[in-house]
Amino acid sequence: MWARVSESCPTREEIAQYYPEEYDQFNPAVENEPSLIARWDRRYGLRKRCRAILDFKSAGRLLDIGCATGDFIHAMQRYHGWEVYGVEISPIAARYAREHLGLEVVTGTLEEARWPVDFFDVVTLWNVFEHLLDPRESLREIHRILKGNGLLIMNTPNLDSFDAKLFGRYWIGFELPRHLYIFSENTLTRLLADTGFRMVKRRCLYGSHAALASSFRFWVRANLDSPTLRRMMEELLFLRIVRLLAVPYFFTMDRLLKSTAVTVFCEKICLRSVK
Repeated sequence: MWARVSESCPTREEIAQYYPEEYDQFNPAVENEPSLIARWDRRYGLRKRCRAILDFKSAGRLLDIGCATGDFIHAMQRYHGWEVYGVEISPIAARYAREHLGLEVVTGTLEEARWPVDFFDVVTLWNVFEHLLDPRESLREIHRILKGNGLLIMNTPNLDSFDAKLFGRYWIGFELPRHLYIFSENTLTRLLADTGFRMVKRRCLYGSHAALASSFRFWVRANLDSPTLRRMMEELLFLRIVRLLAVPYFFTMDRLLKSTAVTVFCEKICLRSVK
C-alpha cells in the first residue's frame, strides 16, 4: 500500500510555513545541547547511523538529503576517508550547518543542487523521504548522482508497523501536513525497482520510543479533556524509567520490523535491467 497522506500536494511555498525555525528536527550542534543525557542520547543515535553505513562501505563521498542543521554529516565526517555534503531547503538550518559546523551544505532541493553524474558513493535520507513533493522524481535524481556501486539509505515511516495499527489516525507517521506519502514494504520495493534500486536490507534502526511517545501524545491530546490529566500522561511516557521498562517491547518490534520507522538499504541497479 502507498498511502498519500494529503489529498492535494502543496507547493514548496505553501509547505515552507510548516518548517519554522523552532521545528523539532532543526537541532543545534550536539555539543551545544544543554542536557548531558540528551547529548549522550543524540550521540548514540548518530553513531548507530554511521556504523550502519560502515557495515557496507568503509570510505567515500556521502550526500545527506534534508540534512537540517547537519548533525549527522558532522558525525560522519569524523570517520576517516569520508567526504560529506548536505542539501537542505530551510535557509536557516542550512546556514547553521555551514556557519557553526563548517559543513558544505547547499540551500534548496536535491534537484536544484545539480550534482554531477555518478558523484556519490552513498546518499542518505533520514526521516525525509515522506516529506518529498515528488518521491519518484527524487529517486531518479538520486540514481543519476550515485555511482554504479552506490548505496541509498532511507529511514521512513513504516505503514506495516504495529504502531500504525494501534494508533490509527493518531499515528506519528500520518504527520500532516509535513508527511505527504507513506509506504508499505511492497509498494516501496516496487517504487525503488521502477527507479533503478534494489532493496538489500531492512532494519528498524532508531527512533522507536520517540515515535511511540509522539503517537501516544497525539492520542492523549485528542481524547482527554482534562489539561492536568493530559500533562500527567504525556510526562509519564517520556520518563526515563518508563522508557527503560519498555525496552523489551521496542526490542521485539524492532526485530520483527514492526516499529514505526524502518531503514532500508538499497543498491543502485541498471535501469535497463528493471522490468
